[in-house]
Amino acid sequence: MRRAVLTAVAVALAAVAVAVVVVVRHDGDLGSVRDLERGDCVDAAPFQAGQQPALADLARADCDGPHDAEVLLLVRLDARQAAGYRPVVPDEICLDALGDEADAAVSDERLLVAGVADTREPATGDTLACFGFAADGTRLDGHVKPR
Repeated sequence: MRRAVLTAVAVALAAVAVAVVVVVRHDGDLGSVRDLERGDCVDAAPFQAGQQPALADLARADCDGPHDAEVLLLVRLDARQAAGYRPVVPDEICLDALGDEADAAVSDERLLVAGVADTREPATGDTLACFGFAADGTRLDGHVKPR
């Protein structure tokens, strides 16, 4: 009997530990935009207002449910891009990097594009996460385009 109780307690503790890890992984704040991959989804209130968020505003979100934005691509900044970066919407570095994909995503999905770096003044070699988000401030549901 005692062994069964100890086993049940151990299983319950393991389940709680797994649940905590899953919640932290999906809903945790990001330490860096390098923690993101293409197709990842995030929530950030500034996106809903058509504004540029900062790294601290971003929280991971489930792409299968409503979310504020999706990572369209990650850009490793060269010296010219780092010097020219301005945290404004639309982000010209992201639009240039998206190329022809930007026209389809922006017009078909009615998206705005914002680039978020770890700092307001990124350096050469830093990563810029380019997000697509609804121009009308509504939340997205599902991926913005097939991957």
